[in-house]
Amino acid sequence: MSLQDQDPESARLVYIQNDEFFTLVGEPLALAGVHRVVIAKWDALYAEAMRSACAQVFPDVSAQVCRRGSDTLTTLRERPADLAVLGLTFVDMDGVDLLDRIAAEQLARRVLVVSGRKDEHSLHALRTARFDGFLDPFAETMESLVEALRQVAAGHGYISPSLRHRLLVRPETGVLAQWLTLAELQVFCVIGDGSDDAEAAERLGLSVATVQTHRRNIMHKLAVPTSAKLVREAVRLGVVRITSEGTVIRPGFARMLADWQARKAAHKHCDSASAAK
Repeated sequence: MSLQDQDPESARLVYIQNDEFFTLVGEPLALAGVHRVVIAKWDALYAEAMRSACAQVFPDVSAQVCRRGSDTLTTLRERPADLAVLGLTFVDMDGVDLLDRIAAEQLARRVLVVSGRKDEHSLHALRTARFDGFLDPFAETMESLVEALRQVAAGHGYISPSLRHRLLVRPETGVLAQWLTLAELQVFCVIGDGSDDAEAAERLGLSVATVQTHRRNIMHKLAVPTSAKLVREAVRLGVVRITSEGTVIRPGFARMLADWQARKAAHKHCDSASAAK
């Protein structure tokens, strides 16, 4: 991905080929002009702390707290925010997918992610997500949150020191990025919750035999001997999350599937054009 591929009006922190993030700085938001903030955080106590931090930075702010991803989207669609402050873990959807929808629908002028999630799959997905700042609450203080809010409002990117290397530098030995193909990763996202080959084939529009082949390759590459251990590995790597309510969430899966379908359509179009010549 390169800067040239992005819309200058909507791009924020953008991963480019030289393994850096560039911040496309637009007009700064005057602190007194930030009136509407939507805070999306499952942890109610920390959400209130975030509301307090916003009140310190923005003198005339109205901060609304949402605890579910779906409620956040509904709230923002009713009235987009000057600033969205988001966690990544909800009981009904994943924050990576929430970020994608906010960016696609232009539901917030600025976005600050506040999350301590560091699993490989999530960080890989976040490298191409749209956000203006990322703060690790387990490594930084409330004073850092206040500073991050100021930086984001000013149009500058903010990334916690504990996350800079993992977000800004491409990992050389990541299991998912280095060992699995895109097709295998898609299958892993589906079978990682224990789904059998027939269920995965129906969901992905593949043959059962193709899913079986991918499963064998995944288990071989990850050195996982059984399907039960494959589920544990999927959870460890962040490919799937299973909530306390038993809901299965696949971070970034919708985007991955859309990209894959777009590639297949483009490939089919090229084949048709070649055959017509």
